[in-house]
Amino acid sequence: MTSQSIRSLPYVSPAATDAEYAQARTQGWLATSERGFEVLTYDQGWEVMSSKEFDIGGGFGNVLDAVGLTEGPYREEWNKIIVCNEGDARDRLRKPFMHLLKPAQVAKLQTKVIELINGILDDIEDPTDVDFMAQIADRLPTQLYCELISAPLEMESEIYRITNSINPPLLTFNRERLQESEDAFWEGMAFLRDHIEARRGNLGDDFTSELIRCVDDGMIAEDEMMSVAMALLIASMDNTMHQLGLTFGTLLEDRTRWEQVLARPTAAVQAGEETIRLCPRFNVVARHASRESVVGDATIPADSWVMVATRSGGRDESRFDAPDAFQLGRPPSKALQFGGASFSCLGATLARLEISQMLRIVAERFPNIRLLGDWEKTVGPMVTECARLRVSLV
Repeated sequence: MTSQSIRSLPYVSPAATDAEYAQARTQGWLATSERGFEVLTYDQGWEVMSSKEFDIGGGFGNVLDAVGLTEGPYREEWNKIIVCNEGDARDRLRKPFMHLLKPAQVAKLQTKVIELINGILDDIEDPTDVDFMAQIADRLPTQLYCELISAPLEMESEIYRITNSINPPLLTFNRERLQESEDAFWEGMAFLRDHIEARRGNLGDDFTSELIRCVDDGMIAEDEMMSVAMALLIASMDNTMHQLGLTFGTLLEDRTRWEQVLARPTAAVQAGEETIRLCPRFNVVARHASRESVVGDATIPADSWVMVATRSGGRDESRFDAPDAFQLGRPPSKALQFGGASFSCLGATLARLEISQMLRIVAERFPNIRLLGDWEKTVGPMVTECARLRVSLV
């Protein structure tokens, strides 16, 4: 693809609709937007995310810049967290996550996840009118986090309040909540510092204890431990909460989709992947071309931003038959939103476990679950949030 043909690429909005993405794909796999190039198709999206020709160009630091968090102590702490790092620093910070969240380790949590889900469902007093987000989706990742770090479950509400105040204002570019985000960050730091110190003399089989052992074994430095602990606090709940809501909203808005789940009780993992394809939490995965790079028939100029549009790639006609339909039994495909290579989401296995087990248990216990009115989601340039999801479980 020549420079001239690049200039003639279709334009898509960062908040394009599924129909607008579909129209753009009729003209090819690549488009432009105000933020750079937009990869519209599945295979080319994976090519970009798997290529060593692309980095993250500062990663989440670009989001912090966009929301106005450019300097000061709060920004300095964010600069230490893995999502704002690449190269040797990122590789070093990945090690404890890869150790603690590897598939074999996460598999050991299945019994605990099942116990938590059943407990959450048992707590519902009126099954005929349930705020799915507040009463179910928000609680599972928060309770699991408590279990991971060996914090009392009684801290669930406090931890939810902290994590729900740190990341959402940044991901939605809400400057009005920036002070709330900073205050919650410092509160989270203080909590984790005290928790880690208390755990040092009583190590067990939990994330906090393993993190301390990672320092003792030289995997990370003492001053990096808080950055790793804060990364888990920030990332392990908010995204999974919303993906749980988006998953159930997508299934229940068309009863035939839920009927497929009921008909194949062993297909909960597939059902989770199919809803992530249709309605991902992350709408884009950003990559930066540090030098001139070739993708397919296009030469991407150096210092260009390339956005893998997950909502478009997930409905790519060249990859998926009837791409707008929910269909169990499709050939396996990896979810674009979890990224790839050294920038992949380290919590993806844990999130998948929570989603698939929630689907399986709700299908077993409450097969007649249905929407109460329309569900609402908010599609932004970076993420989609489940804004309203009320259901009857019976």
